[in-house]
Amino acid sequence: MRERLKLMLAAFAILFFAACGILTLVLPDKDFSEDENRVLKQKPELTLKKVVKSDFQTELEEYFSDQVAFRTDFMKVYAATQIVERRTDYNGVYVCDDDWLIEVFEEPRNTERNIERFTNIETKLSDMGVDCTLMLVPTAITLYPEVLPAGAKENNKQLEVMEQVYSQSKMRNINVLDTLKDTKESTQLYYKTDHHWTTDAAYACYVKYCDELGFTAQEKDAFDIKVVSDHFYGTIYSKALTPFQPYDKVKAYKQSEENLEIVYDDGKDDHKSLYSEEWLSKKDKYSYFLDTNNHLKIEVTNKNVNNGRVLLVVKDSYANCFVPFLVNHFEKVIILNTRYYRSGVAKAAEQYGVTDALFLFNLNTFDTESAIAGIY
Repeated sequence: MRERLKLMLAAFAILFFAACGILTLVLPDKDFSEDENRVLKQKPELTLKKVVKSDFQTELEEYFSDQVAFRTDFMKVYAATQIVERRTDYNGVYVCDDDWLIEVFEEPRNTERNIERFTNIETKLSDMGVDCTLMLVPTAITLYPEVLPAGAKENNKQLEVMEQVYSQSKMRNINVLDTLKDTKESTQLYYKTDHHWTTDAAYACYVKYCDELGFTAQEKDAFDIKVVSDHFYGTIYSKALTPFQPYDKVKAYKQSEENLEIVYDDGKDDHKSLYSEEWLSKKDKYSYFLDTNNHLKIEVTNKNVNNGRVLLVVKDSYANCFVPFLVNHFEKVIILNTRYYRSGVAKAAEQYGVTDALFLFNLNTFDTESAIAGIY
């Protein structure tokens, strides 16, 4: 009886996986995975050169891995088994208490090189009379150590990196660690399924920024604060695909944009707002702020400000929900995407008559951020 049951289970498994294989071949290929938030591998081209070098076999394996039927369901089941087995981390993500998903902080390798980049650009800009500010933002792994699984806290070296960079930086350094610790008592600082900070955390650090630069920060009651989405699964969820994960909420601090003139990509993109409602109906809802992180350059002119100050923002996507606060204090704000902008930061500063520069990056991707490699 037991042997018969084993044979039946084996036969079922063979039939099931055979059916998955057939469906994979029959069903149309998908270009993009909404759940994983990434482009999927497509059917490889068969050439003699690829076969000889074994490239075709590798590409075919990657193709079937990405396109296999029920892929997302398999991944969710696997994620559930990892949670049950109490794995410390899964696919680069700590599955933590209180529904937190927190990215593992990898051993930094490029800190000295990045410090050199910041030093070089600060020298160039200061010679032009530009006042440079550096803000490095620690992430959830540093601010919420109490929810991490055993052993995870010891692997976090974010603060060591921050201290090393700030100690060698010639810019005005804005350390927001204490600000975030104080804010943590009353609000959630980061999304539980995404690597970004929340707009509440960004507002608190905006107040700190204003204090450091001598501006008067706008009070919260100057904004129309509302939840624009309560169904957000972010980038970390896309890695983990944990079952029964509660959604995050996306909050916006909005004001009238009648006084703003907003130009994306030198007018090549006709978007005219700091926000993009269309992303709220898609998975990547954080792209609601500044309409994704893919624009080459955004220029924002505030017709109500007449102080002669022009701000250049060089940043990662953490700044996307931070920039809307800054436009209240400068005649013009230039947001530069140095992942793609090839003319150089110094040339942009000269072109726009920049008086102030803000370099804003989160510490989790500081070591590998391609936007930092583009600073010169």
